[in-house]
Amino acid sequence: MELGHLSYKDGTYENYLGLNGLKRLGITKWRQCFHDVAARFIDALELDDVVVGGGNVTKLDKLPPRCRAGDNALAFRGGYLLWERDNRRKRDKRSTTPARP
Repeated sequence: MELGHLSYKDGTYENYLGLNGLKRLGITKWRQCFHDVAARFIDALELDDVVVGGGNVTKLDKLPPRCRAGDNALAFRGGYLLWERDNRRKRDKRSTTPARP
């Protein structure tokens, strides 16, 4: 999902949390906005742990509850491993399913 494209206030989450939002809002309002959005996502998606990435994570003075900073270099690897695990599960399921006549 590309959650950044969802509507938020008079734009999208991306408009508020991205670099343009930071420049437009200023650091204090941007941080408040970030905390608001993180709380909304955590509640709506019932998240236990949120890994916050991107270059702007260093501009946060503190992270919201249940959030931690992540390294973008690991994001691709994590996605790849999840994809491989899912594909492996599908292959295993096909190999144990009896052939149909």
